[in-house]
Amino acid sequence: MYYLVVWDKNLAATGQDGVVSNFEIPMDLAELFFHLDSAKFPNLSSLSFDDYDLFSGSQIESLAQELLHVAGANPLFLTPINTMMEMVYKAQSLDKSILFDPFRKE
Repeated sequence: MYYLVVWDKNLAATGQDGVVSNFEIPMDLAELFFHLDSAKFPNLSSLSFDDYDLFSGSQIESLAQELLHVAGANPLFLTPINTMMEMVYKAQSLDKSILFDPFRKE
């Protein structure tokens, strides 16, 4: 499984699960991210199945722009990317982070 998570670092720092909300990214979309051009998509192309990837502050806006570009070029992924964008906007409005979690089991 591969998840996008709205992450609360403060909750996690106190030993609680920092998950505010999460979304399971379809595997074919996750694999597309890993194969994107690193010059055009530095955030998404850096994701992997081997480690967590955390985005906060201004990184979240950059991530959002990359997701919008992927959606524009790949209409088949419009629905899951729209869900991911809703979560990105939620993280921004709550001043939380975005975590890509390849290890979560729901």
